[in-house]
Amino acid sequence: MNIAEALRVSVASISGSKLRSALTLLGVVIGVLTIIATMSVIRGLNNLVEQEMSQLSAGVFQVQRYDAQINLGPPDHDRRYRPKIGMREVLAIREHAPLTEIVAPEVWNWGAVVKYKNNATNPNITILGGTPGSMPNNGYNIARGRSLTEQDVRYARPVVILGSAIVKQLFPYRDPLEEEVSVNGKRALVIGIFEEMGSMLNQQADYRVAVPLTTFETWWGTERSWNITVSVRDPERMDEAVQQTIAAVRVARGLKPGEENNFATWSSEQLVDSFNDMTRWIKIAAFGIAAIALLVAGVGIMNIMLVTVTERTREIGVRKAIGARRTSILSQFLLEAVILTEIGGVIGVGLGITTAFLLGQSINLPIAIPAWSIVLGLAFCSLIGLGFGTWPAWKASRLDPIEALRYE
Repeated sequence: MNIAEALRVSVASISGSKLRSALTLLGVVIGVLTIIATMSVIRGLNNLVEQEMSQLSAGVFQVQRYDAQINLGPPDHDRRYRPKIGMREVLAIREHAPLTEIVAPEVWNWGAVVKYKNNATNPNITILGGTPGSMPNNGYNIARGRSLTEQDVRYARPVVILGSAIVKQLFPYRDPLEEEVSVNGKRALVIGIFEEMGSMLNQQADYRVAVPLTTFETWWGTERSWNITVSVRDPERMDEAVQQTIAAVRVARGLKPGEENNFATWSSEQLVDSFNDMTRWIKIAAFGIAAIALLVAGVGIMNIMLVTVTERTREIGVRKAIGARRTSILSQFLLEAVILTEIGGVIGVGLGITTAFLLGQSINLPIAIPAWSIVLGLAFCSLIGLGFGTWPAWKASRLDPIEALRYE
């Protein structure tokens, strides 16, 4: 029997028991669907995190009070009682880390409201209290107007730079420059508008404002710890610059050799690595679920193939009586098992891609379908078909033709 004839017979056998085949394929579909959908969502999340974290300019890292890592657990004791970061650390980095270039302290607040006359935003505005260097270090560009200056910081001027989404909401028909707005009840003069950046991890990056660091502390106090963004002169020497910075801050804080750092440094690459570490466990869990589903499907395939062998015993006897070899019978039933699982695999791939896109649309997440996940899913299907179809196929090939012909 040639390949074309074997395929025809296999498809006819499968289509002859549609309901039984469909129920058997359910586990294969679920397993492949799980792999495709999970890997697609995770790849989309990885791409989004890498894209959004790249807003921190190349060759820039941060010094801050706490570790910037994705951790679902509560902070430990040492984290809760770390001392705040302030001007002492900024001066130490500027004086004792020669590989650094722009050292820009900043503070943040969330949930603010910006008002202009009778119009107001929702309480979803992010406030950056920064310095001139905060803008290039964070990758923020000015579309119109000007950025913060050293004089703005020195004299704590009540000036503000608005995000593009805020401008569209509060100033739909007029130029906001030189207009007065209130930021959480504090009046400030609009001196600039940020370039539009788009969404950032389901939060709108364009709903932010920047004021001078000293103005921020005049309005809302000095209790907050600073973050320090640091750009390096040569991005190729980032690691050296980070080590210089750590040494400078340790000296400024009076830490002894061997004592653990009571501050943290991080870059966008480190945060992406931390996110990838977390999603690695999600991938493992998804593969575990898929493996269980495929294992159950394999048992079902073995059962249906054993039933098929029983139903086609006389056919096997006739084929052997006219000269069919055992290898032909074996390959025929193995082919049927593989085709059966591959049908489930193709359905699972289609449903997995559809599910991934539906999830992406529901949570506003760009979905990326990794080609390797499709190949892996279909390869698993073939292995399941071969692995669980071997015993029924071997049993069929070993049937005695005389006994098979007598079978009723």
